[in-house]
Amino acid sequence: MSYKLSVIIPVFNAEDYIKECLDSVVDQSLGIDNIEVIIVNDNSCDSTLDIISQYADKYPSFKLISNKSNLGPGESRNMALKEVSSDYVTYLDADDFISQNAYEDALSKINEFNADLLIYNWETYTGSDYVEPINIHQQNTLENKLITDIKQNPKLFLSTAPWNKIYHRSLFKYLKFSKGFYEDNIVAILALINAKRIFLSKDSIYYYRKNSDSTTENITVDSSIHLSNSIKEIFDLRYEYPEFLNYLKLLNINFIYDILFWIYYYNWTLADELKIINKLKSVIIPLKKEDIDRFKQLFPDKLSYGEDILDLNNYDAETFLAKYKYFNRLNKVNSQASLYVDAGNGFNESDKVAIDYSPLKKNNLEFSLEKFDNISKLRFDPLEGSFVKCRITNNLPISDANCDNSVDDDCQIFTNLDPYYVLDADFSDISSIQINFDLEILTNDDIANLFRQKDNIINDLQVKPKKRKFSFFNKKE
Repeated sequence: MSYKLSVIIPVFNAEDYIKECLDSVVDQSLGIDNIEVIIVNDNSCDSTLDIISQYADKYPSFKLISNKSNLGPGESRNMALKEVSSDYVTYLDADDFISQNAYEDALSKINEFNADLLIYNWETYTGSDYVEPINIHQQNTLENKLITDIKQNPKLFLSTAPWNKIYHRSLFKYLKFSKGFYEDNIVAILALINAKRIFLSKDSIYYYRKNSDSTTENITVDSSIHLSNSIKEIFDLRYEYPEFLNYLKLLNINFIYDILFWIYYYNWTLADELKIINKLKSVIIPLKKEDIDRFKQLFPDKLSYGEDILDLNNYDAETFLAKYKYFNRLNKVNSQASLYVDAGNGFNESDKVAIDYSPLKKNNLEFSLEKFDNISKLRFDPLEGSFVKCRITNNLPISDANCDNSVDDDCQIFTNLDPYYVLDADFSDISSIQINFDLEILTNDDIANLFRQKDNIINDLQVKPKKRKFSFFNKKE
């Protein structure tokens, strides 16, 4: 039978979500008879296989592949691609789903504009358990748009997810996923570089489920190592595509930024931090100030880590961490306060009110809530990029904060770079909220004293400040 589209779905232990995923494909307005569905069961040990077998038995267009061992989503996608019989393929993760008109509308636009790659919008689906906003780099398109020269649209190089795209057969040879984490990046970049006509569609929606078990939600030391490996893969493309070097730099600056943010944010051991920095130093190529300036121009909302990135290869790992994580925090301060609004979609970047301000010891900010309905929670971020002491001084219902001490203490101490308070009450009838707060940026001495007290920040030391682990601070007897 001739199919209009093939959908590849790698599945591992997805019994809670796979039915919703498959139903969204079965219910497509394009018609399930026109869709080849290739499901790869990656050696699931729950009831996933039973569920997908029922669909395969019921629908002739479903094809089931079962791995004898767990190979990961990348290798599973590679196996499925060999079975594709149509001229177009797309990917769908087992815990996500797609809007009912997505495939019909996308194929219509592909045919109308003779596109070999179509990118459609995505939304974060959370159910009722949304906690934190997810950081996916790519932005949605606000218009239907044909692109014939990706160099004129450099922000697209950050669109590295494989699942919100439909690929023509001419691009299949680039869809070879590597093993391990962040296997998507190189595939997406190769498709973007080699596509002749890219169509951005605002009318099809991919629903990305926020899942606490996913790679994007569980940031570990290994995450940084794996992303560093991906950075090397991307930089290595400069040999085959030298004309795209500046665009590869944009993407990798973004990934380097992510790794540095994780190092600054998480309280990993010093040994692990040194391991990550040394790995990062080994995979990056020299970057120039104009590279950073170009990135800042395109993405002005990013924290200012330009100096840090430029100095990665100018210092050894110990000196870099000493300068940029522990003893030079003031220049990292982003003087912007943000209020995230949960109006039924969880906390996310779209439902946010931001105010630029000059941090003082005492601050009074008023946030407008007029455009929001049915507000259940608010999340107040006083600033980003510095260790601080903070205290909300007006009577607001604080239910949580990511501080080192208690929200019931006189002030809260934050030794992470993204301090926040969660305000939990019925805010449905208010049009604005005033937040009064005292703020103090911690000095180097404050930070050193806190490190002495925090065993979880110190690597194998109990009462010594973490900076003693840096060899150049040790005095010779």
